[in-house]
Amino acid sequence: MKINALKFGVAFGLVYAVVFFLYGLAGALFGVGVKFAEMIGEFYAGFGPTIGGAIAGVFWGFGVGFVFFALAAA
Repeated sequence: MKINALKFGVAFGLVYAVVFFLYGLAGALFGVGVKFAEMIGEFYAGFGPTIGGAIAGVFWGFGVGFVFFALAAA
């Protein structure tokens, strides 16, 4: 049985997008994991423990998750 690379990439892209959003949002609203979010922000431009950074993380998370897992399934 072969995995559909497009569907696999979209599924994990969505998972990564949600995780990045929650990291940024937790830092912005509750001050939880701020250092961790700042560390991730060093690798992904625009991401950080702010609302705007969380939104940027959605795009980065989806892009990275999609590309990595779609290539892995191919």
